[in-house]
Amino acid sequence: MTPQDGLGAQLLKLGLGEAAARIYRRMLENAPVTAEELAWREGDAETVHLALKELADAGLAVSSGVDGGGFLPANPGEALAALTTRRQAELHDARLAVQTAYRAFRRAHTGMPHAQDLLEVVTGDAILPRLQHLATLVRHQVRRLDSPPYFTGGRRNLLEEEQLRRGITYRCVYSGASLGDPGYLTANILPCLRAGEQARLLPELPVKLTLFDDRAATIALTIREADRNQSIVIVRPCSLFSALEGLFETSWAAALPLDERGHASDQPIRPIERELLVLLAAGRKDDEIATELGVSRRTLFRYLETLMDRAGVSSRFQLGVFAAHNGWL
Repeated sequence: MTPQDGLGAQLLKLGLGEAAARIYRRMLENAPVTAEELAWREGDAETVHLALKELADAGLAVSSGVDGGGFLPANPGEALAALTTRRQAELHDARLAVQTAYRAFRRAHTGMPHAQDLLEVVTGDAILPRLQHLATLVRHQVRRLDSPPYFTGGRRNLLEEEQLRRGITYRCVYSGASLGDPGYLTANILPCLRAGEQARLLPELPVKLTLFDDRAATIALTIREADRNQSIVIVRPCSLFSALEGLFETSWAAALPLDERGHASDQPIRPIERELLVLLAAGRKDDEIATELGVSRRTLFRYLETLMDRAGVSSRFQLGVFAAHNGWL
């Protein structure tokens, strides 16, 4: 039976030589075996000697008998883990070597060192898979300036909720248009906030932006331009990436804190009143707020009247300031 059959092929994938894989199979079938028996079968004592040493070094074979002349297969648990780790390291080194060689090729043939590697334009149907891939690689934090249009259709972000449970930090600044997008608040934003997302609100955002750790950023066209050309730009670490980080942090510092993590009992207002304040702070019109809340304009005004009386203020602006400083948002 050749090493390419079944188990032998798997051992080759882990980095064992053909002779070692073949002899390990013989041990499993006829253990214990001696070097002499194996040499008779293989027809080459030197090959057998080297293969047995390779198996012993890998932790897959041990000597047996009084004189240690026999050999048995060892428990492969720890040995296979070590082989797998070594193989992964070799593949990582190979990948780096290929990438380095390619960059050298680009420098030699274009005269523009690394410039093409820093920016990448992705369009059309390729956008969503690339965004999902970047999100799955996150290890520490995601920072986002959130505004329509949404490449995911605005549906629930289960990946973010799972990553939040695993301790990955999300900081998001939402635009007023985000909260005005039909159903987006309840279907997407609130579940993420309740899972631990840190969120703030600005009436408008200059750009759609997501920063994935310190590895990559994506910039999308604004809602006014999206109908003409649906595309994103992926930015790798460079001076532009640093500028985008600064843009996010400036927006975050200027934004209104938003707390919708389900702690209604800790707040002096009901959930629907808090949602009303969120929409109001986003600059939504009365009719839009009433539609989003599922109430009439008369009921909306009654809610506002009650909130202003409770806050002791006489204008919507004063109500917004009071709500921000007293934990109503």
